Amino acid sequence: MKKLLAFFVIIINVKAFSQESVSSNKKDEKVNLIYDSPYPEGAYGFRHKFYEILDRDKVNEKGIIKSEATFIVTSEGKITNIKATGTSISMNNEMERAITEMNKFKWFPKKLNGKPIDSKYRLPVTITFAED
Repeated sequence: MKKLLAFFVIIINVKAFSQESVSSNKKDEKVNLIYDSPYPEGAYGFRHKFYEILDRDKVNEKGIIKSEATFIVTSEGKITNIKATGTSISMNNEMERAITEMNKFKWFPKKLNGKPIDSKYRLPVTITFAED
């Protein structure tokens, strides 16, 4: 039941892949950005895989836990600069570990004018751990 509750909390509360805007110095330049998920199986696939990899038993907290991870998908399709912040150190560490493990997949970088670019993403997560 705890896993099902945590799954629904993640699905409902996660706004995966919030992106920072890219500004251009040239007003006339056409900007061709890809706003789709950089994860090979899309945003839903990312959330599902993240939930599978995240080991909730390693989070030593009870109640509502909030954490946010930020990372960069490079123009080569690799994840770098993974950082998690939030109320629980164990949750932050587990989020960083889960996203690091997802780095074994080839990611699709955003494109600007047809060329792949580095892009920053954030993953806010709120999970409720029930008291036993």
